[in-house]
Amino acid sequence: MLKAINEEYQGNGISRSTFKRMILKAKEMGILTTHETERKNGSQSSNLYSFNRFPHSEPPKAKKLNHPKETINLLKTNNQENTKRNEAPMELDHSFVSDKVPQTFVQLVKYFFTDAKTIEEYWHMVQIAAFRFEYDQNTEDILSIAINSFKQLIRKLKSTKTVGKPIAFFYGILTNKLKELYLDQLPEIESKPMRYVLETGEVMYYDWLSIES
Repeated sequence: MLKAINEEYQGNGISRSTFKRMILKAKEMGILTTHETERKNGSQSSNLYSFNRFPHSEPPKAKKLNHPKETINLLKTNNQENTKRNEAPMELDHSFVSDKVPQTFVQLVKYFFTDAKTIEEYWHMVQIAAFRFEYDQNTEDILSIAINSFKQLIRKLKSTKTVGKPIAFFYGILTNKLKELYLDQLPEIESKPMRYVLETGEVMYYDWLSIES
């Protein structure tokens, strides 16, 4: 057999030792059975190798599983969990407002907007406007202007329904008041007439601040 294999594949077959090793392993696994043969004169001839059939094994019988009587609706469970996650956060009342917001301002705004976040947003507008006009250090004056501006907002809300965004309207009132205060505190410009020399040599003085309208 090995000679025929080597001749078929031009000397690239397997060695005798490899063949014997594979035969031995196949016999151990029960794949092959070796039968010794004899010639007519009683001498030993070539061995006969026969492949063994594997027994037909029946598949195991399926066991009945004990299914629970109540089934879990995974879709319903997931929907319930998603609903809990998507629930809006609970609103906090005025008692949860940050300590950075003056209580005088909180006590006024809470009668119209009870949510702590909304009250803080109104005070944030006050801080922005004060910083814009470099007035953020004058705490008492800013608080007074903020309270008056908020009262003006409420009067507007009560008298008309044309206010689309109350917080933006409040910021507009604030900036107008602070701008007016800022301009009032600017140092007065010294009036100094300007000197002009005409072609005729005549000298004239022109004071544009003192012109009567």
